[in-house]
Amino acid sequence: MPAREPDCSCGRGPSVAQGKWYGVRSYLHLFYEDCTGASPDWDGDGSSPHGAWAPLIWKVSLSTGTLFLLMGAAALAAGSLVPPKLEGIGEEEFVVLDVQAVRYNHALGTCRLVGMALCAAAGMLGAV
Repeated sequence: MPAREPDCSCGRGPSVAQGKWYGVRSYLHLFYEDCTGASPDWDGDGSSPHGAWAPLIWKVSLSTGTLFLLMGAAALAAGSLVPPKLEGIGEEEFVVLDVQAVRYNHALGTCRLVGMALCAAAGMLGAV
């Protein structure tokens, strides 16, 4: 009576000696090398069903999202932690409007807005 061979047989490698199979190495060797095309999800030409672009898109979106999150956190911190300047200088009847202070305070508000937008974009990229 002939000996039964494994489903994904392999006659090469250091773990095969005179038709005897032994050890975990032979099992892993068979599973990863010989049985890779046995799954119905694979095309048969060796390509993944998700395509070669999936890992690249995942890595790019993760790195871009991390960069956006760091830049957004820095912009939020700069806009929130830096104190605003006084816009009006003077007494009750005579008040001088400092135009540079108005621009400075507007820039701080813009910095906070850009920081929130970058953090929201980072969240969307992280969700992808």
